[in-house]
Amino acid sequence: MSGYRIAIVGATGLVGQTLLQVLADYRLPLAELVPLAREGQGRRVRFGNEELAVEPLDAMDWRRVEVAFFAAGNPVSEAYVPEALRHQVTVIDKSSRWRMDPEIPLVVPQVNRHAIGDAPLIASPNCSTIQLVIALAPIYRRYGLKRVIVSTYQSVSGTGREAVVELEEEIRAHVEGKTYAPQVYPVPIAQNVLAYCDAFGEQDYTGEEWKLMRETPKILGTPVRLSATAVRVPVQVGHAESVYLETERPWALDEIRDLLQHSPAIRVVDDPGAGLVPTPLDAAGQDDVLVGRLRRDPYEANGLHMFVVADNLRRGAATNAIDIMLAIADRWNLGG
Repeated sequence: MSGYRIAIVGATGLVGQTLLQVLADYRLPLAELVPLAREGQGRRVRFGNEELAVEPLDAMDWRRVEVAFFAAGNPVSEAYVPEALRHQVTVIDKSSRWRMDPEIPLVVPQVNRHAIGDAPLIASPNCSTIQLVIALAPIYRRYGLKRVIVSTYQSVSGTGREAVVELEEEIRAHVEGKTYAPQVYPVPIAQNVLAYCDAFGEQDYTGEEWKLMRETPKILGTPVRLSATAVRVPVQVGHAESVYLETERPWALDEIRDLLQHSPAIRVVDDPGAGLVPTPLDAAGQDDVLVGRLRRDPYEANGLHMFVVADNLRRGAATNAIDIMLAIADRWNLGG
């Protein structure tokens, strides 16, 4: 049988299962598909109409596959990516372990696929970064960028399956008038907004904020001045971002709207008078980045505001990783 030979590390997690779903949606030719997990052996995962047995990562024979998606966090990538590379497997890694390594390309194919070159290891950016750079790149290329300020509204699925369960249980407890002691977040997320997504660090910015601020210039290939505030909201799937940017060159709003509408992976949803603005519910299950609330800043001639929303599990993780694979598909003789 001719087709890709693929391993998915972390196949039992939210991103791993979304990778399986997107692969099934794309209907790519597959010669072998190996779901792997450090734990969870004996479990089965769904791929289209099939169920596949999860295999132990420790016992993996990397000669079976050509490409491996890693979606199991930094410790797993640290331990197992070098082993896969030693067996000439092309690795597409979703963890943050390699993103800021100057020798490792950090790639969103719609923005900087040229950066891949012949690298055997390609890093996929943070979910919130992916949707941001897809929206920023067309504007940067035509008008330049002086300044970007981003506030994110990130769903709990960005934390993982346990956070999704916790949100559901907190909502149920609230409806039933019961108390619930949170385990994933330090305070309840239901009926609440957390002004941070992870631990505070340098200059009191969180890790999630530094990812946006450091990854975006690397992907765009320019030292853009970007500041971020990352917020966790009680939504299951879909990250939203309020983006303010200042360009180097003047523009007309209709030009911006037309530019974005004709840019890859973007769908403009921008008719506030008719109630059409991007929402996480609209983005869930979709691969497009939704962009709307386009408006000129009243005090800065080249200041633009926009609202950017995407499914963080699909576009922000699985779809970007698979797009990277398709960008380098000529590396492999399918099934050969």
